[in-house]
Amino acid sequence: MLSPNYLQHIADGSEEIASQLHTYIIRQIIDRMMIRIGRGDDYLLTSSDRWRIQILQDAGYLLEDITAELSKITKRQEKEIKAAMEEAGIKALEYDDKIYQAAGLSPMPLTQSPALIRLMERNYRATLGEWKNYTRTTAQSAQRLFINECDMAYNKVMSGATSYTQAVKEAVENVASGGITLVQYRSKNTGDIRNDTIETATARAVRTGIAQATAEITLARMVEMKWEVVLVSAHVGARNVGGIPENHELWQGKFYSLPQYGHRFPDFYYSTGYGDITGLCGVNCRHSFGPSDGENNPYDPIDTEENRNQYEKEQRQRTLERRIRKTKREVMGMQEAVDKCKDESVKFEMQLDLDRKSYLLQRQNKAYNEFCKENDLRTQQERLQIARWNREQAAKARGAARRYQNAKGKEE
Repeated sequence: MLSPNYLQHIADGSEEIASQLHTYIIRQIIDRMMIRIGRGDDYLLTSSDRWRIQILQDAGYLLEDITAELSKITKRQEKEIKAAMEEAGIKALEYDDKIYQAAGLSPMPLTQSPALIRLMERNYRATLGEWKNYTRTTAQSAQRLFINECDMAYNKVMSGATSYTQAVKEAVENVASGGITLVQYRSKNTGDIRNDTIETATARAVRTGIAQATAEITLARMVEMKWEVVLVSAHVGARNVGGIPENHELWQGKFYSLPQYGHRFPDFYYSTGYGDITGLCGVNCRHSFGPSDGENNPYDPIDTEENRNQYEKEQRQRTLERRIRKTKREVMGMQEAVDKCKDESVKFEMQLDLDRKSYLLQRQNKAYNEFCKENDLRTQQERLQIARWNREQAAKARGAARRYQNAKGKEE
């Protein structure tokens, strides 16, 4: 059995690698946009056929660069996912084996069980396969985004719909704020299509893959030992929407029975929805399970009202964290555009936008810290980080925020 906190952070390494890739791609797109559309309106004024050829050539170079980076990133991701999955498998069975040994049984270590190793390898390949699908989709989306934004800027200027300066600013802002999103799945509750960034999709895939891998080896070991009683973990803030199996609050922290070995407690499969994407060990689930004696339960009963309040607070906290990460990406993208822009008038206008966005980031950080303090929540600084956001970048953002604040004060 793995703790909810362990499962919450098990995908941090993979998420960071994916975040680095996302940041790299955004900077590459903006860099190439500044080469193509950031040199002045005289450079932009060319025939539509010639423009299209240039853009397609640039898009090809962009895809080559991204593909080369993907090759390096994927090698790192393979090692990260494999190491995380192996560690989780060993850690899960360490807990389980103590229960079996206390009952006089002698379970085989994971590393000496070919059947359990095959289960781990199958889940590893499936999780890595998802990552590779994400990267292919991301590379294609990046190329499409570059072409669309450059063409949009060109058409706006040629048609007289906007000025050259405004067209370039809008193109940069669209790339920096929107980023690269992946269409993942349709929400079961709302029916809406979910659009996620590659780091969000990666974290969910790795966390789910590891949870399911350890669940399978745990269950296989219980069958091997012919063990009846199962204990499911619990944590404050568990999902509490809908019925079984999507309402995790209903079935967490309780004893169950594997029906093939007894009926001392409720049916494990039916009661928890194990195997369903919304149930135990489903998508993004932080619960785990393991063998138990049916008497000792280390999970104290969780008050449903407390759980509901905590769930709502944590959901709000995550919303604030997503906003901060998004604004940081926008600030980094706009800084890249300012650094690479050759047209001084456009550069000046984009610097003003960068200052305003940096000030917004400052306010978001303040609101986040105040919310956590008021609701007795630990600030999750690791969840506020994005790739390449270092002290130098943070200092630039603070300086830009001060410029905006000072200018705003003078105006008032």
